[in-house]
Amino acid sequence: MKKTLAILFTICFLCISVGLTQVQKPSDLKFPPLKYDPPNPKDFRTEFSNGLRGYIQEDHSLPLFNISAIINFGGLYVSKDKQGLDSIMSETLIDGGTKTKEGTAIKERIEFLGGSLSFRASERTSTLSLSILSKDFDESLDIFFDVLMNPEFREAPLNLAKVRLIQGLRQANDQPSGILSREYESLIYGYHPLTWQPNKTTYESITGTELKTIHAQYFFPKNIILAASGDFDKSKLKAKINKIVAGWKNKKVTIPSFSKKFPQPEPGVYFIQKKINQGYISLGHLGIEDTNPDYFAVQVMNFILGGGSFTSRIVTKVRSDEGLAYNTGSRFRYRWGYPGTFAGYVQTKSSTVGYAISLIINEFNRIRKEPVSDDEMETAINYYLESFSNSFESPQATMSTFANLEMTGKPMDYYNTYRDKIKSVTKAKVKEVASKYIHPDKAVIMIVGDFEPCNKGGDQWPGPLDKLGKVHMVKLKDPMTGEETK
Repeated sequence: MKKTLAILFTICFLCISVGLTQVQKPSDLKFPPLKYDPPNPKDFRTEFSNGLRGYIQEDHSLPLFNISAIINFGGLYVSKDKQGLDSIMSETLIDGGTKTKEGTAIKERIEFLGGSLSFRASERTSTLSLSILSKDFDESLDIFFDVLMNPEFREAPLNLAKVRLIQGLRQANDQPSGILSREYESLIYGYHPLTWQPNKTTYESITGTELKTIHAQYFFPKNIILAASGDFDKSKLKAKINKIVAGWKNKKVTIPSFSKKFPQPEPGVYFIQKKINQGYISLGHLGIEDTNPDYFAVQVMNFILGGGSFTSRIVTKVRSDEGLAYNTGSRFRYRWGYPGTFAGYVQTKSSTVGYAISLIINEFNRIRKEPVSDDEMETAINYYLESFSNSFESPQATMSTFANLEMTGKPMDYYNTYRDKIKSVTKAKVKEVASKYIHPDKAVIMIVGDFEPCNKGGDQWPGPLDKLGKVHMVKLKDPMTGEETK
């Protein structure tokens, strides 16, 4: 026995030794290229009764059933005097019950079956999602569509939701990061539905009747796309859904359309006073829509600039070289149907606020004027190519990806052409889009922090902040009233 163990140990040692002699450092490791071709959305698209659409995939690997309903409705469709209605709907579509069931009974039944049921309204879409064991497919699907079609928005859950949301308003100005995000968008977009905020009055004014009215306005078959996957027979699923929605009436929907013209705020520093020992900073301007032909080149460019974590220029300079911040980088944010925002961002101690900003501005200018390196291009492009399959990591993720593709009006071959468009980005194109879409001379610099130490600066960059542009002191609004604080 001892002799056998000794032989095995020797073999293992030799194998390890050979391995060590073959690879001296991680960069020497070689792997075959990733090969993944996305499925065709047309293979999964299904038409149901009354114009209801869906993307359906059978998956018998686990005894699970997943379904989501994506509705073309969100907070952007809510009038100014009813801001927060989408948040209240998020809280009460399930909790408020249906015409025949209390919300508590629905939740207890789903929990008893070992499943989950959730609903969330976002800016332009809302999603009701169910995950359950496939043996409970029939019962759970009835519950799912009952909630989707017949919400009751009962008074007690509605009042409780208002209390919770109003309590959240009391804390809205406590977190510097939340203040920065909200006020930066308000500065970029100006007075626009994209930046309207709820307050105590708007929350309190919302009634169950109004929730039912807006539900009826947007929740109907032709305004919904399903995504479903799991251990079921597709023909049986289709037959059951057709039976459920057969009497569900459609309506003519009018999706609100708002201006895409936004004010150009005066470049300079916009300071929000808060007695903290750090500065929270965003600097930039209006960005682009994800339908822009330059979208793919902008993605690659921004990865190199500040979106590529530890490999990006801003992170390398501000965090690694200078040690000024843990959280820094750049981002182009996108939203369906409207241009997003561009920002460099950093969180740093008060005395280095000005210095960190100057470093980020330098990187803005550098990527506009100097070609990026071959290594930077290779890293950025490989990132997008190798992370491409993440959108298809499970059958339900794949079906949801396709449902959202159709909901937002993108072409069905979007993912078939995605990688070729990323591969086609050149160093010259990166420089071109950087010059086209990054404008340091038009940038606004928003800072949340303690003005005196931030303005004073430090040895590396002595103040004052007006060296970066005219300083505007911004008064926060009281979230409870929507009026400026005194």
